[in-house]
Amino acid sequence: MSIEEEFYERIGGINTYRKGNQRAPHKPLYLLLLIASVQQQLPRLQKFTSFESTLVEALHRFGLSNKTQNAHYPFWRLQNDKIAEVSPPTGYDIRRSSDDPKKSSLINLGAEGGFLKKYYQLLFNNLTIQSRAIDKILYAHFPPSIHEEILTFFDLRIEGARAKDYFSDSEFRSRILSTYGNTCALTGYSLHFRGNFPGLEAAHLCWPQVGGNDDISNGILMTTLCRKLFHLGIIGIEPSDYSILISPQASDIGMRTGKLAKVLNKRISLPNGTNCQPSVENLTWHKRWVFRS
Repeated sequence: MSIEEEFYERIGGINTYRKGNQRAPHKPLYLLLLIASVQQQLPRLQKFTSFESTLVEALHRFGLSNKTQNAHYPFWRLQNDKIAEVSPPTGYDIRRSSDDPKKSSLINLGAEGGFLKKYYQLLFNNLTIQSRAIDKILYAHFPPSIHEEILTFFDLRIEGARAKDYFSDSEFRSRILSTYGNTCALTGYSLHFRGNFPGLEAAHLCWPQVGGNDDISNGILMTTLCRKLFHLGIIGIEPSDYSILISPQASDIGMRTGKLAKVLNKRISLPNGTNCQPSVENLTWHKRWVFRS
């Protein structure tokens, strides 16, 4: 087995805490943080205090909704999976309830952690291996709907087609969020959470797969659900007056009194400036080729 295959096997087999339908993604998030450190060409071993605040915030955003997030657990316990190390390896005050050192002891002794040397050297300046490792971690531990947010949070880079999927969309989304004031143009939905706006997506009017671009005029800010319905052709937008269309092919169940009925024929909220408003040409393309009339 090559060292590369060994590394993939190690990260695929990390021991994570699970209880019923609960899971603790502490180690996967710490692994992603370590890969981000490699990409930034930081020293292999770094002090726990340099990792703590970022890892705690990651756990708040992507982990269990506990009030207390313990970054020192994955920092210490990833050693057990033979991927990382902590220096010095001994000399800490140990907690009574486990074999873990106390957080205060890690800080007082200036504990440093990071990948084992052979894995650090494997990853260093190798975006292909980094990308495959990131993929394995994300797909094993997190739903695809939040992959982009995790990558953006850690400022992780990946190569190839998936990099375009993530980061062209991420940049496009950021510009559309700003243009539409972080508010869904169809429903008025807007929710702010820890510096982000979850549930809001930039929808391309004319798809990139058929030549659509990332211009502001080719996008509208929608909720995640609206974007899915828009891309399925269940929702459309009338090019002549920007009114919302609902496909007659959709079931009548809930249509007359449900949430979709509330937006039917309603005019979308438009951004300021005609250059930022949805392109009539692109809306016409969507109505002709995607909307289920």
